[in-house]
Amino acid sequence: MIQGDNRRDHILDSAKALLLSEGIKGTTMSSIARYARMGKPLLYQHFDSKDAIITGVIEREIALLKSTITRNLEHEPNAISRITKLWANAIDFYEKDDFLLHLLRGNDLGLAPYLYEKYILEVETFVVGLLEDMVKSAVEADIFKECDSRIAAYMGYKIYQAGTYGRTETLRDFTPSQIMEKTMLIMGWGIMNQLP
Repeated sequence: MIQGDNRRDHILDSAKALLLSEGIKGTTMSSIARYARMGKPLLYQHFDSKDAIITGVIEREIALLKSTITRNLEHEPNAISRITKLWANAIDFYEKDDFLLHLLRGNDLGLAPYLYEKYILEVETFVVGLLEDMVKSAVEADIFKECDSRIAAYMGYKIYQAGTYGRTETLRDFTPSQIMEKTMLIMGWGIMNQLP
């Protein structure tokens, strides 16, 4: 018998599976209850609406993204290796589970536009903040030339976005790993070899 937090996670897992296959419009409280193999009254004990479940799924996925991409960064010896590790962690995250890709890449799930923008901004703010700290650290260590760390981080993020959830059909022939390898070369070259 599933209890407490495990039941809540089970509901979110069920909703996540349905959102991927049916989209937001096609997912209902009834279909979530059926998929989770529980009655609707039990479902409503944990979530008061479909919107609350959808928010729960997305926020859990974003929290997982944040913890995954920052995993073991503190063990890396310098800013370059931390940036490389960040990219590798991001690739690992998106290759193992593409739910967040569906959300972030063009709002494939059909989320309300204001929520879509909110979650895009949350991911962007988080990743840009991480990269900005890494760029500052690299400048202080004379690995990168002096630069505006926020702009460098934002540009790095846009490259990250293009290589992960921002990918389009134009890049369909390339794996995320190939794109990220080029991303690192472009970002490193662009920062370290600035024009005077």
